[in-house]
Amino acid sequence: MTMLALESFDHHLPLVCDLDGTLVKSDSLPENFFEALFHSPQDLLRTVPSWFKGRAALKETLANVRSIEPKLLPYREEILELIRSAKADGRETYLVTAADQSIADNIIFYLGGFDGAKGSDGSLNLKSRNKLKWLQETFPDGFIYAGDSAADVPIWEAASGAVLVGSGVKYASQLREAGVEVRTISCEKSNPVKDWLSELRIHQWSKNVLIFVPLLLGHMAGDFYAVLKTAVAFLAFGLIASATYIINDLADLEADRAHSTKRFRAIAAGKISIVNGFLASITMLAAGIGVALLLHPQFALAVSVYLVLTLAYSFRFKRYALLDVMVIGVLFTLRIVMGQVLNDLAFSPWLLSFSAMFFFSLSLSKRHVEAMRALSKGKYAIKGRGYLPDDWPLTLGCGLASASASIVIMLLFVALEARLTQAYHNPAWLYVAPAGLFIWLQRIWLLSHRMDLHDDPIVFALKDKTSFLIGAIIALAFALAL
Repeated sequence: MTMLALESFDHHLPLVCDLDGTLVKSDSLPENFFEALFHSPQDLLRTVPSWFKGRAALKETLANVRSIEPKLLPYREEILELIRSAKADGRETYLVTAADQSIADNIIFYLGGFDGAKGSDGSLNLKSRNKLKWLQETFPDGFIYAGDSAADVPIWEAASGAVLVGSGVKYASQLREAGVEVRTISCEKSNPVKDWLSELRIHQWSKNVLIFVPLLLGHMAGDFYAVLKTAVAFLAFGLIASATYIINDLADLEADRAHSTKRFRAIAAGKISIVNGFLASITMLAAGIGVALLLHPQFALAVSVYLVLTLAYSFRFKRYALLDVMVIGVLFTLRIVMGQVLNDLAFSPWLLSFSAMFFFSLSLSKRHVEAMRALSKGKYAIKGRGYLPDDWPLTLGCGLASASASIVIMLLFVALEARLTQAYHNPAWLYVAPAGLFIWLQRIWLLSHRMDLHDDPIVFALKDKTSFLIGAIIALAFALAL
């Protein structure tokens, strides 16, 4: 959008800009609701009676419960440029939105450049024809209106000029036929399939391979029925895990937008709407739990425990230092438990205790990176977490200690149990596993302390050639031990 974009319009005509879907890619009402749901649920419950007074009252009460942080919203750069161009051209600019007045006021105060703002006031929902009436009364000589949805069509038809944004461009022909002078803004193109695959964290399904571990250690890899059942369970649990990732993103929206890389996540960036994300999560949860119940009641129970614990993590536990990584360690270990109960295998205290210590350490390595980066940037806190930058000695010490504990557990298993059973013909090869994992864990912590660990450690391992090499050596040693 150039400074000449509106030059054909009378310079005395003000530019009126909508908020939701136009100035920002998201929608303030569901943002308000989910922020309140995840961060102030008790206050949200107290506002329920006022919801029956109408949509405007709902918006006002939600805005009062949990305000939206203007600096973190996913603004459309094209619209910001349009507003700057209009101001440079001597044109007045206004933000007129169906969002609550307090939200509109906060946004224009943060952005600057606007001559005024008008929003819903608790009794009047300033949308569609209500907005049109207010605009005609306030700007009797005409106005240019920038919007994005079907609700804006009556306003465009009555405006002196129409600026169509996002999905609103599909009304261009209709408006031109009605004699309205139209400008369209081509916004940043996105790939919906890529956005959804990214949001669902399909790459994170690699963590769910832990469901197969009991099959391998229980020497059931040749049992076709067990492998098939576990594969179906893998898919069902993948749906549930993806649903929890979406819920986690909804709960952590502001923190993600303040993060250097997480702000590019599809929901945080406004590429996927909050409502669509929530509906998708509910659908996947229902499908995943339904399949789990059909497979095995104890598997469904383990999945339910995982789900409850994950939601507790998203709602509350992630904000408490150390408790958050303890929960993550348990969640990883539950994946192994699922594989055991699904195939009616006995629980192995060696395996479960190793898993808890190993994944506790990996989770802490991620927190350690965040603490070190915050410290290097002179920050006093890490948004959305219970850690302080000065906690880095704690994360380093606990992480290395738990990594060492996991290796000791594995060594004791090989020495005290694996060598004494008949399951392995050459059990001495099993010592390669703790040696390889020890090297890998030390490397993870070295990269973490140097702030070179840019991904989740599991995701990092899937991209790292050295990790692949160590994994291949361990797998070969395991095969030689059999």
